[in-house]
Amino acid sequence: MIRHLLKLVWNRKRANALIVAEIFISFLVVFAVLTGLMMFGTVWSDPIGFEWKNVWDVRLDFDIDGGQKADKELHDSVMRMLVEARSFPEVESAALSNTPAYSFSNTNGTREIDGRSVDMNMDDVTDDFAKVMKLKVIRGRFFNDEDEAANFKPIVIDRNAAMAIFGTVDAVGKKLQESETEYSDVVGVVEPYRKDGESSLPMNFVFFRTSPTGKYGRLGSHILVRVRPGTPAAFEEKLATRLQQIAPKVTFRVRHMDAMRLNMLRTRFAPLVLGGIVGLFLISMVTLGLTGVLWQNVTRRTRELGLRRALGASGPAVHRQILLEVALLATLAVIVGTVVIVQLPILGVFRVVTPAAFTMGFLGALAAIYGLTVLCGLYPSWLASRLQPADALRYE
Repeated sequence: MIRHLLKLVWNRKRANALIVAEIFISFLVVFAVLTGLMMFGTVWSDPIGFEWKNVWDVRLDFDIDGGQKADKELHDSVMRMLVEARSFPEVESAALSNTPAYSFSNTNGTREIDGRSVDMNMDDVTDDFAKVMKLKVIRGRFFNDEDEAANFKPIVIDRNAAMAIFGTVDAVGKKLQESETEYSDVVGVVEPYRKDGESSLPMNFVFFRTSPTGKYGRLGSHILVRVRPGTPAAFEEKLATRLQQIAPKVTFRVRHMDAMRLNMLRTRFAPLVLGGIVGLFLISMVTLGLTGVLWQNVTRRTRELGLRRALGASGPAVHRQILLEVALLATLAVIVGTVVIVQLPILGVFRVVTPAAFTMGFLGALAAIYGLTVLCGLYPSWLASRLQPADALRYE
């Protein structure tokens, strides 16, 4: 039976090639959209490790590349702005950060740990960063004034980084090698920190301390301010005016983190929405094209199908034959699509999506494509099952 179906499909290869190509492209698009939805669905409910409500971001317009330290004038100006921001009664706490949450900026790198490459995301922050973002310290402590007089360079890592670097061993007190001659001492571990929020995958995060005196650490280009609940929007102008008076040479703009979060989510979901629209368009085209081609095939094959009925084939048998031909076309497209999809893990797709989301997206795409093709073949196959031997004699 399968050999017979393959021969029938091959004999109409020109007509079937376009259908197979449409199903193949639809399969890839549906897989991409479903995988993205599964990924966001699986990570959305996980804790992000910080609280973004009532946090404002004062973005300073300067950039220091390559870990270079700021000059003394700029450093002193930014520190005066930070102290002034803390002086307002509307402000609970304030801190510096170089790559804050929802900012679309990242500092990352790779460390060789016992022969393993560990990817890390990093940020340079001041001591009150944990208060501003309400980080939960689970072991050790966060940065404080004692670190200024210490003879080591302190770092704080999140639980994911602790597990990736040190395994199940307590990370507090351990050293992390930064270069051939430089080491940092872990003083604390916080809950997993996902700086890009609900739409981001778990990451290994490392916090470096920005020294108030410029002893070490990069100068943060963002002043994060946690305001008290109910603070009116008019306070933004008051804050901006005072900071500009303190440092007239530094330009900046104030953003609310809830707006930054919304912008991040829109940016992350935009490709999914666009992919969904393209997927619906392709599926609609495949549905119409496949139904039309099958309907036309049934009409052209009246003699063949009537002869089968005359030789004793029942209506349900003809019905199954047409559906199997449709399923065979879908299978050919899915085989090619699967060959393409299985290459993605080799290209590092698991850095972007989880294996669970990848698997669920693949299975969902399979179900969607086979369900669509069978649905398209129901009516043409029903028409074919109603043909009688006499219809073949009358057909011209």
